[in-house]
Amino acid sequence: MGFVKKPKRIVLRFEGDAELDGLEVILRGLNVAEYLDVMGLGDVEASSVPDMVKRFARSLISWNLEDEDGAPVPITEETVFAQDQDFVLRLAAAWIEAISGVSAPLEQSSPDGGLSPVASIPMEPLSESLAS
Repeated sequence: MGFVKKPKRIVLRFEGDAELDGLEVILRGLNVAEYLDVMGLGDVEASSVPDMVKRFARSLISWNLEDEDGAPVPITEETVFAQDQDFVLRLAAAWIEAISGVSAPLEQSSPDGGLSPVASIPMEPLSESLAS
């Protein structure tokens, strides 16, 4: 019996965000070639913003975005490009972070910069016989 891998789904939620709280966006994951292109590591030097937004639009599975009249905003490349640029770029950046494996906030790996609990090593000038 073989193994069937389920397609990766990326869910973006913006809980606690003053502007985007309540928004949920579901996208499909990328294959290796798409990932390398989006990250600027593929055959092209770096992905352009329009190409990144196009890939974002093509990866959209669903979102709960509604227009000002309360009607659901359909998922098409045209409707994505018709949205406010700050909004779309913020969603695309969150998507890039999610596919890159970056999670925010990052764990604190060190204390707040306070003194080390290890005793200090005494520092004294070398004696003249050792200094030469």
